Amino acid sequence: MQERIIHSLRKSTDYLSGEEISRALNISRAGIWKYIEEFRRQGYEIDAIPRRGYRIRATPDKLLPWEIKFDLGTKILGHNIIYKETIVSTMDEAVRLGIEGAAVGTIVCAESQTKGRGRLGREWVSPLGKGIYASLLLRPKSPLSEVSQLTLVSAVAICEALRAVSGVDAKIKWPNDILIGGKKVAGILTELNAEMDRVRFVVIGFGINVNTLAPQLPAHATSLKLEAKKDFLRVPVVQEILRSFEKWLDIFEKDGFVSIRKRWKDLSFTLGQKVKFIEPSREIVGVAFDLAPDGSLLLRQDSGDIVKKNSGDALHLSAI
Repeated sequence: MQERIIHSLRKSTDYLSGEEISRALNISRAGIWKYIEEFRRQGYEIDAIPRRGYRIRATPDKLLPWEIKFDLGTKILGHNIIYKETIVSTMDEAVRLGIEGAAVGTIVCAESQTKGRGRLGREWVSPLGKGIYASLLLRPKSPLSEVSQLTLVSAVAICEALRAVSGVDAKIKWPNDILIGGKKVAGILTELNAEMDRVRFVVIGFGINVNTLAPQLPAHATSLKLEAKKDFLRVPVVQEILRSFEKWLDIFEKDGFVSIRKRWKDLSFTLGQKVKFIEPSREIVGVAFDLAPDGSLLLRQDSGDIVKKNSGDALHLSAI
C-alpha cells in the first residue's frame, strides 16, 4: 500500500485529495493519514491542505523500494527489492535469498553495511547514506563455463550507467573495477552457486561511491561527487544501473560474449598498460594488449611470450 500511495502522489501534477486516494485504493481517510505521517518520518516533505489534499514537495535521498520502482521501466530486474537501513552484507543476504528460491532480478539495497566486502576478501567501506551498496540475484541460462563472463558484463553495465548519469569518463580496470582518472569509484563482486555443471544462481554485488567525501574513502578511491563536483540523488543512479544491466544481460543472452567484449575493450583502462600479477610462486609482468574471446586478459611479456590470465588482481605499473 505504501508503494501505491507514493506512486499516486508522484504521478499527480497537483494536490491529490484524500477522497481520490481513498476511492482509487480502497483505503480509509484515516488510513491514508497514517501512511502520510509514516512517509514524513522517512524523510518525505508532504504538504497537506484542507479541501485540496496532499502533495509531495521533496523526497528523501534513500534507496526506498517504491522510489526505485517508480518509472523504472525494466522487464524483470528490480521488481523485487529488499531494503535495509543497515545490514552486515548485501551479498550475504542475496545469497541467502537465492538459496531460498527468490525470483530472478531480486536486488538487496542498504544504506550502510557493517561488513561490506569486495574482491579477494577486501573490505568495502560503506558510510551511511553516501553510496550504493547492493546485490543483484540472477539465474543465468549460460553454461557453467561461460558464467565467469557475467563479471565483465556487469562491468560494462555499471560503467555505462555511471557515465550516463554523471557525465564522467569512467573506465574499467580488469576485470570489473570502475575507475575515474585512475581512482576507484565502484567495485563489483560476483559469487556463484552451482552444483556439478548446473548454475543455480549468481549474485552480483556492487558498491559505488556516490556522495562519499574524501576523508571517508581509502587511498586511491574517489566518488561521483568528487569527480563531477556536485551531489547526486542515489535512486536515479540505481535505476540507470538496473536498466543498463537488463540491456547488457539481454545482449549477452541473445548474442553471446562478442558484443560485450567489444564494448569492454572500448571502456578499458587496463588495455595498453603494463601490469603485474603476483602469484604464490612468481610475478608476471607484461603489457595488457587484448581481451581474449573468453574474457581472459592477454599480456605480452618483454620476452615476447604471451600470458593468458583468467583471474587475479592486475597491478597497473604504467601506461605504454
